[in-house]
Amino acid sequence: MDRDLPEDEMQKKYTRIVKEVLGKDFIGIGISQFILREDIQNNCSQISCFLTLKNGTTDSILIEGGGNGMVDALFNCIIEQLNDKYMSLRHIEFGDFALKVKLKESRRWRKSDAPVEIRLALRSGDNKKLYFKAQSTSLVGTTILGMQKAFEYLINAELAVVQLHKNIQDAKKRNRTDLVSQYTKQLTELVRIISYEQTIKNLRTI
Repeated sequence: MDRDLPEDEMQKKYTRIVKEVLGKDFIGIGISQFILREDIQNNCSQISCFLTLKNGTTDSILIEGGGNGMVDALFNCIIEQLNDKYMSLRHIEFGDFALKVKLKESRRWRKSDAPVEIRLALRSGDNKKLYFKAQSTSLVGTTILGMQKAFEYLINAELAVVQLHKNIQDAKKRNRTDLVSQYTKQLTELVRIISYEQTIKNLRTI
């Protein structure tokens, strides 16, 4: 892939914070057995796949649905499946979706095997964006990899926000101002782009 841009470095920073906060509780996401049916005349795509959540145990969820193209179908089907548990997903929308074919990296003279890179930007209510990128020799496969990365970050970031909120409350009870400062700084970074207002409100009512 090309050299990382500043927004890619920021995304790596956010991911490091999430992994540091969650540790072994970090959830891995996989998309497998993907089937795509295209009705080109009616501009409609139907998808079917298994969404796998990995954290000690593995839970596989069958996802089926349609949309105006494969990206629309997969993106919205995953959100519909997960947004009851991960409320921040309800406000996620596309900020950008860019595709680049890397002909110079092709190994065949016809260049038909050239790898494809996508850059997916997501946002939540304002102009701040989260960036994810993926690359493979399959256009569909690359899109799936990009979606995996995006949703893996999004659900784990919400879990990290919940954990940091609990950590801050615990540190206050123990008069650990050093930990309160550390956790607050991490929380501030994670909420720069995605809103977790409803998630935190729900925590305060428990």
